Amino acid sequence: MNKKIYFVELNKGEEKYISNKNLNAEYFYEPVSEKNVEQISDAEIISAMVHSDFSESVLKKLPNLKMIALRSVGYNNVDLRFCAEQGIVVSHVPDYGSHAIAEHVFALLLSSIRNIEVAEENVENGIFDEKGLCGETLKGKTIGIIGTGKIGAHVCRIASLGFGMNVLAFDVHQNLELAEKYNFKYVELDEIYKQSHVISLHAPLFPSTTHMINKKSLLKMNDGTILINTSRGKLICTEDLVAALKSGKIAKALLDVIENENNLKKDRELIHMDNVIVTPHIAYYTHETVENMYTGSIESISEYLNNKKIKNQIFGN
Repeated sequence: MNKKIYFVELNKGEEKYISNKNLNAEYFYEPVSEKNVEQISDAEIISAMVHSDFSESVLKKLPNLKMIALRSVGYNNVDLRFCAEQGIVVSHVPDYGSHAIAEHVFALLLSSIRNIEVAEENVENGIFDEKGLCGETLKGKTIGIIGTGKIGAHVCRIASLGFGMNVLAFDVHQNLELAEKYNFKYVELDEIYKQSHVISLHAPLFPSTTHMINKKSLLKMNDGTILINTSRGKLICTEDLVAALKSGKIAKALLDVIENENNLKKDRELIHMDNVIVTPHIAYYTHETVENMYTGSIESISEYLNNKKIKNQIFGN
């Protein structure tokens, strides 16, 4: 049976991942919001990313909706309670490229400690020498990894087996088999703060983890710590981080996420600091991972259309 299918939140060029799947889908390049939902009010199936608003007020304007097939891991943009009441099936893609995000951690870290950006700028300005560009090596240094899910586990692997770092980790659910395999040790959070030269955040965002990096936790860190966040911006209290960067408590902040991604003016001071690198939430964003995201979403849609069990279903009929 034909269904009205929309793929929303597309970047130009991503149509190629859908066009040969015989879905007869339509493209809507913006995220779904209160302002534009009327344009797709006939939708029965929507494939979307995390910036679409599937709150109750928006979902009520989609009376024919039967399925939301997210192309993301997270689903905090979906009112699951309302979907359950209305019998709307929700699926996601639980792992489209955790290794890619882990790789971005080290792209940020290496770019920073080896002064890549400054070195390139010097050469462009006709300065071809090493003065002021002495960097740091990773081998033998201690990295603290907060969260050892799929992404954090890859960071542990790369740090330990790839760079020969001393790896400490914290997680409320310890995977001791993983720790043995990748040669890292679980410790308490205070030990992470106390012992680490580099700290990388891979915790989920819950009320209990919001602003877990704050004045109190920052003061427990070594002077000159490098802080990396490719997880969720609200794990860090921006005001406290800026103060720590100014004092030297934090030497560098390497961020793919920030607190106020929808209002950069609020984080202007942080973004413009010399010892900060900010990338616009692109840790996941490679050709391979984007293809995996579409493939996973389309598989869920196909399973739904063919009345098969949806293996990546969050809940639903």
